[in-house]
Amino acid sequence: MLTLLVAASLLLHLLTFIAIRTLQSNVQRQESRHKEEKQSYEAILSSILDELKEENERLLQAEQVNEKVLPVNNMKQEPNAVPAAEPVKEVEEAPRSADYAPPQPEEEDQVSMSNLGRVLQLHEQKLAPAEIAKKLGMGKTEVELILLMRNNGKTNKKS
Repeated sequence: MLTLLVAASLLLHLLTFIAIRTLQSNVQRQESRHKEEKQSYEAILSSILDELKEENERLLQAEQVNEKVLPVNNMKQEPNAVPAAEPVKEVEEAPRSADYAPPQPEEEDQVSMSNLGRVLQLHEQKLAPAEIAKKLGMGKTEVELILLMRNNGKTNKKS
């Protein structure tokens, strides 16, 4: 009888040890997957920040060009003088910060949601992130971030 109890105890200890090792390996796999996802999010966010910095620099340069061209065009010209066509075109093509009115928060939410929906819809049509970004006029990394967050949401629901 004692031998049977010792054997049962050893068997239970062995099963407990196996269960603990299995759980430990699952936790380690999830931690490594979490680290990989974190790194990919950080990479995407840093590339988005880089794109925003570049866009801001372009806008600042366009604004400086716009400021340089406007005083020349505002000067009084002689009635017989022919106005310069080149600077006028630059003024019309350059973005004007005074004409810009920021959208209302409600409209911004609707635009974001419609962009989200359009990105997901185009992704379901098997388009690459670069093609989706080009069609919607968005950044490639922004589209990749949306798709990555959608995939992350799906895996969290399965867990």
